[in-house]
Amino acid sequence: MNFTRFPDKEAVAHAAARAVREASAEAVAKRGLFHWVLAGGTSPRRCYALLRDAEIPWARVHCWFGDERLLPPGDPERNETMAREVLLDHVPIPAGQIHPIVGDDPVAAAEHYAAEMTMVEKFDLILLGMGEDGHTASLFPGHPTLEMEALAVPVLDSPKPPPLRVSMGYRALNNHRRCLIFAAGAGKREPLTRVRSGEPLPVARVQQSEWLVDDAAWGVAGAGSG
Repeated sequence: MNFTRFPDKEAVAHAAARAVREASAEAVAKRGLFHWVLAGGTSPRRCYALLRDAEIPWARVHCWFGDERLLPPGDPERNETMAREVLLDHVPIPAGQIHPIVGDDPVAAAEHYAAEMTMVEKFDLILLGMGEDGHTASLFPGHPTLEMEALAVPVLDSPKPPPLRVSMGYRALNNHRRCLIFAAGAGKREPLTRVRSGEPLPVARVQQSEWLVDDAAWGVAGAGSG
């Protein structure tokens, strides 16, 4: 993993948006399609807002989700809902190229999403966040999903509400050409320090990752909360 430091959350979001533009152009030029995995959270949200007017070949973009809360479609707590409201409903991406995680049974939903992901040889770009406990997507410390080998895994008892979720497993998250992990704000300082010290937190098991961090998360003296 490598770390690139920025002064604040806004600079992190701009760097991520620039990476999406570059990765989409490269993928479409080389392979004709851009398979992009979206994350939830405040830093990705700002990144998506910056992309609404970007020159991206939307007709060639496929959007996937690193994890999802199994709540009704349109629920404000769903990652899909946020992505649609901030970005996807405002750009000309074909509806069939948005791949949400749906259902109310985590096992069935995970099996369906895993089957759908078999169409992807390798994800061109994955965006991930990090929780204050070091989780990423819905892969939590000490949870049995960490050892599951499926492309998508059911989460029946998430330590954070709601309890029912589906997450991409490491088999999917490590199948990428590029992966960016957001760590911005003072609340991410402790888990980031643990990752940098070599602790095997769930987020640290994502291979060949590029970390976009701000000064507050890095622990720079005088940095604000971001």
